[in-house]
Amino acid sequence: MSRIHFLLIWLSLLILSCSAERLEISLRKPPYQCLEGCYDALSLVTFGDIKAKKPTIKDQCNSTSFVSSLALCSSNYCSSKQQIDGWKYITSECEGSKIDLQPQGEVLLSIDTSEVPSTSIFGKKKTVNGTILLDQRSFDAGYRTVNSQWQRLAYSHAFGFAVYLFLIVIVLIGLCNRLLCLMVNRNLPDSPEDPDVPRSTRSPTIWSRGYTWWRKNVTMPALFGYRHSQPWGWVSIPTRMQSILIFSFIAINIIFTCVGYDLFDDNTEDTNDKQAQLLDQLQYRTGVMCVYNLPLLWLLAGRNDVILWITGWSYSSASVNLWHRYIARLAVIQAFIHGVVYSIDKRDSLAERFFHRMYWGTGVFALICFIFLVVFSIKPIRTRWYEIFLVTHIALAVCSLVLLYFHLTHMKGKFDPYVYACGAVWGLDRLIRLLRIVVLTYKALSSKGKNTIAVMSNDDSGLIRLSITTSIRIIPKPGHYYFLYHPFSIKPWENHPFTVASWEINDDSTTLHFLVAPQKGATKKWRKRVSKTPERSDNIRLLIEGPYGHSNPVERYENLLLVAGGSGITSMLAYIHTMKYHRQDLRDVVTKKVTLVWVVKNLHYAMDVIQNELKEFVDTSNGIKGISVNIQLHLTKDTDSTTTTLAGSPAMSRDNSKSTGSSPNTLSSPTMFAEKVYQDEETKEPGEKPSGALTIHYGRPEMHYLVDTALSRLVGGERLAVSACGPAAMIDDMRKAVCELYGSEEGKVDGRTLEYFEELFSW
Repeated sequence: MSRIHFLLIWLSLLILSCSAERLEISLRKPPYQCLEGCYDALSLVTFGDIKAKKPTIKDQCNSTSFVSSLALCSSNYCSSKQQIDGWKYITSECEGSKIDLQPQGEVLLSIDTSEVPSTSIFGKKKTVNGTILLDQRSFDAGYRTVNSQWQRLAYSHAFGFAVYLFLIVIVLIGLCNRLLCLMVNRNLPDSPEDPDVPRSTRSPTIWSRGYTWWRKNVTMPALFGYRHSQPWGWVSIPTRMQSILIFSFIAINIIFTCVGYDLFDDNTEDTNDKQAQLLDQLQYRTGVMCVYNLPLLWLLAGRNDVILWITGWSYSSASVNLWHRYIARLAVIQAFIHGVVYSIDKRDSLAERFFHRMYWGTGVFALICFIFLVVFSIKPIRTRWYEIFLVTHIALAVCSLVLLYFHLTHMKGKFDPYVYACGAVWGLDRLIRLLRIVVLTYKALSSKGKNTIAVMSNDDSGLIRLSITTSIRIIPKPGHYYFLYHPFSIKPWENHPFTVASWEINDDSTTLHFLVAPQKGATKKWRKRVSKTPERSDNIRLLIEGPYGHSNPVERYENLLLVAGGSGITSMLAYIHTMKYHRQDLRDVVTKKVTLVWVVKNLHYAMDVIQNELKEFVDTSNGIKGISVNIQLHLTKDTDSTTTTLAGSPAMSRDNSKSTGSSPNTLSSPTMFAEKVYQDEETKEPGEKPSGALTIHYGRPEMHYLVDTALSRLVGGERLAVSACGPAAMIDDMRKAVCELYGSEEGKVDGRTLEYFEELFSW
């Protein structure tokens, strides 16, 4: 772990800790608090004209002794303004119970102060008849107790303010990061310098230096080591930027949990029992903090999130998901502390409270739902049994919210808006999803609305090509993905994201093309259905929701290195397809060379895509006008270990004149193709460069070598954009390679020359 990493993390925590050491939160006290102090202390006195064992406000307003004692206490210990405001307050409270109080002045005139005894609320309890005057200690106890209650409320509200202020700060950071990237890219020269110069030696600008440092040390590296996309067991390691934000958020929660407790002996609620006072205040504060965290938690769980729109983050990116998970863990811990501490505090009456009061039972079951939400969200369940995770997650989330609503009924609506906010966020997200589906595929809802052609390749590759025609004309972009639904499925929650590989824009519709490698669940059913048809083709009905994701401005760079692993090729196909068929939809295209590196296990799968989607790009005569396309295929499994070569060794090439011999949807023998590659290679003279746009390597390429090689080919002021999509290990290797190449030293490059775009979908 680097020193700069430690500095950034601990600096943020140090600032928060130092500011918390003397943290004092004050809420504007109500003008009637002085009278509330009198009321609180007098409530502990037993008056003879109040028969109820647990007097209500109605009983106290009907008591002449209580009212006159309250007026006398206010007169002795409160200022004139406090008396006026306080009596207005108690008068309105009594009016709520349909009792009219006399003005304080009239009540005081009826009191013979010479006959009024000074009384203490401490010591042996006895019943009093008539008016009393609280002694100084009793009033101070009541006043400080009320002040402690207001302080407890102040810290709770301050936490809510801090949390949502922190949210604003994070959104601003995301927005500034987006603007900084835009500024650096927009200030790049539109044309290279002298093409004979190997690489630009211009001194970097202040923006470029700052952006390079920011990317190299803050936003890209993992918290420690280099594994970010790959989890450590069940835990995902955040990047340094994510770590700063997450640790800061955790620090805010810990600070507000641990500070600001006013414990004293004369507390009228728990006299001489500071432990009981601490338990009461702790259970209240953690419960309120949990409620404050919930709207943010639900906001980050939706696909249609204004935060994503502002910052440009993706719903599937680790930034949003990681923050969502950490907030969930904090909220569950707070709910657990709230429930356990409350149970300890009320342990003497547990049996009669468990099901006797609704707020108790609903609170217990809401906590159980919270705990199971976290347990069923661990990574092994999310990845292996995603549908189980999804169904239980939605069901438990809805149940917990409903139970929480009934649990908070005893708070008289004080925190209901936060529950409503959660429901509104969830409902709005679902409504937008539904609208997206209806707008894009409303024609598919008719009886004859089959809008999808599914074509299955040979049995060896097993690929299914879906061509879905939308109900309206849209213009997709590379990097966009859509969720596909079967309208008549018995599992309405079953939907899966697929990245669009290419598209055709019609007069009043758009046909989206997807590549699907069947796994389990819905895709397996599609494969069975299509395989039963004679022509391995079927017309089906699918609904689509989207688009989601974002498109990277790779066309702004003269050189483009696209690195795909396995099914990640779909994301890269869209960028190449756009440059060939939809250039008019791009603002500025300065790209001159595209290198596509595809690391794949299955040769059948690879050849299926090469002979279809990549066929015209393999043939240089039918490639992209004005752009050189080079395709490197790295086979990692369907090869003999003796033929494996390291990256950088002479490439094996395929003769383009013989690349189109087989039909688009059939592959007679991948082994024969590999043997032909060897023969072509053997016929070449030593040092002769491959004539085609496709080269085949055996073994996994080294990411650092790929990027460094691409950089070494830059001339003048040319720039390189690297985009990677594939397995987590490959993504981590590429991120590490780019970080190592960033810098101002000899052999390093700055943010103007090298940019990295990551395409990674994670749950």
